[in-house]
Amino acid sequence: MEALSLSYEDTVYSADAVEFCPGKPYLFACGTYQVVKSEKGEGIAEDEEEEKQEEQEEQTEGGKSDPTVTRYGRCLLYETDGEGKNLKEIQRFDGPAILDMKWSPRPWCGSRTLAIADAKGHVQLHKLDDETNQLSPIETVTCADESTLCLSLDWSTRHASAPDPASIVVSLSSGSITHLTGESSLAPTLTWHAHDYEPWIAAFDSWNPSSVWTGGDDLKLKGWDLREGCERPIFVNKRFDGGVTTIASHPLIENLFAVGSYDARIRLFDRRNPLRPLTEFDAGGGIWRLKWHASNPSRLLVAAMHGGFNVVDFDGLSLDSARAEEGIQPGEGAFHTRFDGHESLAYGVDWSDGGRTSEGRDLVASCSFYDHALHVWSC
Repeated sequence: MEALSLSYEDTVYSADAVEFCPGKPYLFACGTYQVVKSEKGEGIAEDEEEEKQEEQEEQTEGGKSDPTVTRYGRCLLYETDGEGKNLKEIQRFDGPAILDMKWSPRPWCGSRTLAIADAKGHVQLHKLDDETNQLSPIETVTCADESTLCLSLDWSTRHASAPDPASIVVSLSSGSITHLTGESSLAPTLTWHAHDYEPWIAAFDSWNPSSVWTGGDDLKLKGWDLREGCERPIFVNKRFDGGVTTIASHPLIENLFAVGSYDARIRLFDRRNPLRPLTEFDAGGGIWRLKWHASNPSRLLVAAMHGGFNVVDFDGLSLDSARAEEGIQPGEGAFHTRFDGHESLAYGVDWSDGGRTSEGRDLVASCSFYDHALHVWSC
């Protein structure tokens, strides 16, 4: 099935992250990333020259960014209606380029909180006013020096059984991972070198937040135990043909997690045997983000870069999978829905948190990079 755009917005800056707010089915944030390169004292925006911008995005040795490049970002807050139409921007604020963002799955320090990973080594925390739907800054946590990019982040409290207080894990362009903890304020309490090249993703095992999974441009998936200080990984999977870019712990099936790679393959793993995938599926393009559906166990949302945005169903995944004594047995994947409304790299995508149209379809927001396009669609 091919989905059609319900609403569209030009984000001006290149868009790379979309996240719906938990408990607010029609409210979502979009993060953007714009490169400006200084040449002989002049600033040159490269938003229309894809090849030049790709060249500027290359990192120097040690994960340090090019000092002649400035990365600007903007956080945009949007509201839509129950049909995915009448898209309205309700707030924007500027800062360093945004590489990833995640809402706290449950209120943090009493408020719905948006955490932003930026291009100057920071994690920014912003709280939402439930009455006005406006964000205001709480604090900015320094994870590294300003020449290091925070590439991804994840909250520890995605599952209802996860203990408070929440913590955040962050991946850095230097190859390191840092763990932020604290009750009313977050600070780095553990940092370790995890990958030889950029670790594009760091994610908690939602069912056991003492476990962290990371993936990087060194073509490796690694597991870590925070209780042991992360001096060495608990496993290393080297069986990838491209950089590991995204990891998604299943919200309904305890031992299952999905991994995406630049090699275009979605791999489903049982955490009890993370070296051998249970099944694989070719998404048709290098994968940047994967998002499981909150209530349909078989359904996975995919941002596949040059392959566009897709919804994939995996045969055999059901609530019974979590209770089966013989273990998880997913079958083959199949495309359920395709959305081809974007004309550039498919990067940011998310399900609405409970938002459905009058026809019962799930709402989805997606954004793409060089065409700086944001769409809302349904499936």
